[in-house]
Amino acid sequence: MTTELHFHDKKIPVTFISSDQKAIPRLITVLESSGTHTATMTSIDRIEIVGNQAILHSSEEKEKVHLSLF
Repeated sequence: MTTELHFHDKKIPVTFISSDQKAIPRLITVLESSGTHTATMTSIDRIEIVGNQAILHSSEEKEKVHLSLF
């Protein structure tokens, strides 16, 4: 299942793998409070939620950032 998240005035596709949309509020909380570098946060192209992990994909920096949701 895929949906879109509006974050930092940007639409980011979010794909759920072994999870559901109930993880969205927790994802937003983690994104807002995480110590993830600001440049990475603004260059997020897509997010995958796998179980209790969020994987942020950035094509600009060609990196993946893994965040625990719980």
